[in-house]
Amino acid sequence: MQPRVLVIGERKSQVSEAVRLGYEVWLAQRPADCEPVLESGPSVILLTDYTAPDFADLAADLHQVRPFAAVFGIVENALLPAAELTGRLGLPGTGPGTARVLTDKWAMRARLAEHKLSPVRAALGSTAAELRAFGAEVGFPFIAKPVAGTGSFGINLVDHPDRVDDVLWRFTRAGATAFLMEEYLDGKEISVESFSFGGRHVVLTLTDKLSGADFIEMAHCVPAIVDPETAAEVAELTGRFLDAVGLTDGPSHVEVKLTSRGPRIVEGHCRRGGDRLNDLVRLVFGVDMEALTVAWALGRTEPIAQAPAPDGAAAIHFVSAGQGEVLAIDGADSVRAQPGIVDVQISFGVGERIGPVRWSLDRPGCVIATGPDPVAAAAAARAGAERIQFALKPAAEFGPDEARERYLCRELDQSQHVGYPRAD
Repeated sequence: MQPRVLVIGERKSQVSEAVRLGYEVWLAQRPADCEPVLESGPSVILLTDYTAPDFADLAADLHQVRPFAAVFGIVENALLPAAELTGRLGLPGTGPGTARVLTDKWAMRARLAEHKLSPVRAALGSTAAELRAFGAEVGFPFIAKPVAGTGSFGINLVDHPDRVDDVLWRFTRAGATAFLMEEYLDGKEISVESFSFGGRHVVLTLTDKLSGADFIEMAHCVPAIVDPETAAEVAELTGRFLDAVGLTDGPSHVEVKLTSRGPRIVEGHCRRGGDRLNDLVRLVFGVDMEALTVAWALGRTEPIAQAPAPDGAAAIHFVSAGQGEVLAIDGADSVRAQPGIVDVQISFGVGERIGPVRWSLDRPGCVIATGPDPVAAAAAARAGAERIQFALKPAAEFGPDEARERYLCRELDQSQHVGYPRAD
């Protein structure tokens, strides 16, 4: 009988890698998100809400009849159900304890404090009084953000006591009943792309990051421009962090600020990074973290001893546009023809409406480029992104969209799945 795996949420990469290795793939996907995936090779598609509490019971019952060799999830809202099943069924991979502490950023801060690691002053809040008290104790500015958010959604800089009521209104409008308050960390922000093999953590690369308004990420470059001493310090901190949260196997994406007091953990994830960072790592180091995740869990590959030497550099830069109805898009084809350009992605078509950028997928497009070094790769990607222009029909000014905010909060803040109630 052909061995099988369960893939949750993912539409392509993990499905196709498992098929390549000779496994029958069962794909769990929510009906509203289901796209044509037959070309990727799943044998069975389960149309179900895998974020619902009873999904684990359903999958466990299926496992009794048709056992799974492993369970995979790569999108944010699939990490918790995948980890719960991994632990429940005794399969290889990240278990529920690690997934929960990486999802719940307040729990992550508490874990780091227990280990006296990467000290950052933080508190859980739900009222304007708590926001003001935190600012009075820690100082302005500080950060207020969702307890278990992703995709750069809902991050607020509270730079003055007068901002408190507006910040609280933003969380209330989104239906959030709790938020995390953290001291503002100065310095450059990078991320660490790693893969762990039986408790041995291999840092594949450090990644430079550029953030725009509301902390929405606008560019990444691999490898980061960091001096060797700082890189070694960041790698050592990352390994201690992964040990503290109990991650022993598989990919990780850890965000770090290089502050004036030394590197500090911002947050971590038991998955590869978003924003097509896997493509950048593959282009520069020849390591496909998505394929490696599947192959390692299934015992079909050897561990990597150390990160390969980089072959040049790769960067992604996101396109900017205003708000309104798209009348025309200019420059994409000419950018694609430029040397060093790997990919150009446009996320909106003619006739569609571009609104405010609330989170990562609201960005209207991106350009990926390679170069002999990080400076050249970043410059090529940025120049390409700047050449792409959207002609827009001005729309009436976008006002507060409470329904949209609540929808995004339900989708992008996993706090309701780790014990924090919602208002709706």
